[in-house]
Amino acid sequence: MNSNLRYEHLKRITETQKPYRGTTDKYPFADRHHNYKYFYPREVNGETEYHVGYYHKWESETMTVEEFNAKKSSMAKGELKKWREETIWNKDSNVVETTGNYMKDVKNPKVDLIIRSDNTVEIVTNVFHQGMRMIFSAWNYANGVFQSSVEHGGIVYGRRDSRGDIRIPIFKNIRFNMDTMAVHESSKYLATYSTVDRNKSKEAMSIYQDKLNSAYAFITCMDIETFNQDREEVIDELTPDNKGSHWWSKNMREEATELADKIFFEKPVEAIYVYMKAFNVGYYTSSQAQPSDWINGFKKKFAKYIHVKHDTFNKKYLTHLENFKSSPWNIDITIDGKMVERLT
Repeated sequence: MNSNLRYEHLKRITETQKPYRGTTDKYPFADRHHNYKYFYPREVNGETEYHVGYYHKWESETMTVEEFNAKKSSMAKGELKKWREETIWNKDSNVVETTGNYMKDVKNPKVDLIIRSDNTVEIVTNVFHQGMRMIFSAWNYANGVFQSSVEHGGIVYGRRDSRGDIRIPIFKNIRFNMDTMAVHESSKYLATYSTVDRNKSKEAMSIYQDKLNSAYAFITCMDIETFNQDREEVIDELTPDNKGSHWWSKNMREEATELADKIFFEKPVEAIYVYMKAFNVGYYTSSQAQPSDWINGFKKKFAKYIHVKHDTFNKKYLTHLENFKSSPWNIDITIDGKMVERLT
């Protein structure tokens, strides 16, 4: 982790540097010219802790017309310029309308991390974007970095040294030691992994296999032009509300998947076409791809869909004492039986 965020370093800054001009307790944790990298000392239960922020949050203040008219004569010129009529977007008439109030934008500090005297860090931010991950990380893997990992289900914090890669998941309010990566008592989690049970998977797929085989044989007999034309005509006919939409939203894909489920055993070829669109099969495929290429792409997506639909999984558990591992399936993390909010 960034060595500038260690408790003793922040404490030394408060003892040797002045707060930012116009404040009594806002200090830089990096270059003083970077006033968007800051921290505040706070007294909590008799202990000093440091609340660290990266950039600020913009919020709005409002007042009624009567309040504004009563105060504007006493406002300084610069303050008066900050106020404007509050507006909203009317979706029904597609116009901007005033609300009758006045508003101004206010830049306020925010808290992303809390550093305590035991050299632990608590992640309290709601959004952990790339800039924050870079600023809060060390310059090398040996000292700890934050990374976004799809295979781990979100943000992870990891170190790489002679012992290998060590990772822990990052979720809202996780607290851990910056030196040892030991998870604090308040954050001891249980990670639940799903692994595919081959027997359950084979049994679930057998329900569909005969229909799939006959549909595959029919589709692979087509040439490219006939296949593309047939597929597009069927999709337009079965999902008329989506006609002309090159990219389908999540809701559109879910509705199409439900439709394909309903017609699969009666019309397997048509169902496969709809599944292909709902699963984004062939989205990056060349226009010269053969029907067999589309089938191969569909098989992988459909197998994953069946695993989830029929719950063909076994459960595996890892505690906070074990290295956090990746998985092609969802990883559930709980503390005392309650799901935590993963940061992504």
